[in-house]
Amino acid sequence: TGHSLGGALATLFGFYAAARVGTLPLPVTVVSVASPKVGNIAFARMFAEMESQGKIRHLRIANHRDPVTLSPSVSSKKVLAVSAFAFSPLGYLALKASGNLGDERDVFYHTGIKMKLRKEVPIGGQLCELSYSGSSLIAGSTPKALDDIDDQEVIKENNKMKMRSTNDLPMVQYHYGSAYAERIALVENELKELKLNDLYLEKAVWKK
Repeated sequence: TGHSLGGALATLFGFYAAARVGTLPLPVTVVSVASPKVGNIAFARMFAEMESQGKIRHLRIANHRDPVTLSPSVSSKKVLAVSAFAFSPLGYLALKASGNLGDERDVFYHTGIKMKLRKEVPIGGQLCELSYSGSSLIAGSTPKALDDIDDQEVIKENNKMKMRSTNDLPMVQYHYGSAYAERIALVENELKELKLNDLYLEKAVWKK
């Protein structure tokens, strides 16, 4: 388990441990909190395959509007290509000629069952929302993180407001450990009844 970078490292270590046959009892269980994305589509698909084989379980806890959990979207290679396209047409052409524009392998994704925590109950929603995209990964499709898009739009608007005012704390406050402790406390009684293996049986279509 781990928070922020620690959550990302826990995810990578859990994957490594689960892949080493005969070294640890399975499934390896990972609980990450406020973790950034850790791998590309190939990593995410292999992670989902190992979940379907019962080798690993991952509960990824993310606060609504925590900007760290939405990044990185792409690799540094892809960022360089996008920047070159916007500011240096000649630089972009040079990257294209050398085959360094990046492709789907440079787009990053999350893994595991996502537990999204909110501070207030939205209309028609809940304080704690659970979702899983591993099944679509195994099927060969690319998951559409619509809730992430919603968070990104809110954060973008907040950043614009910050340019006009300094009264409000930035969205990064939602990344602090204290913010996570506060939101987990709001749903503590509900969480006591949950078991990670049961969540996988409920959320995954590859039930066994």
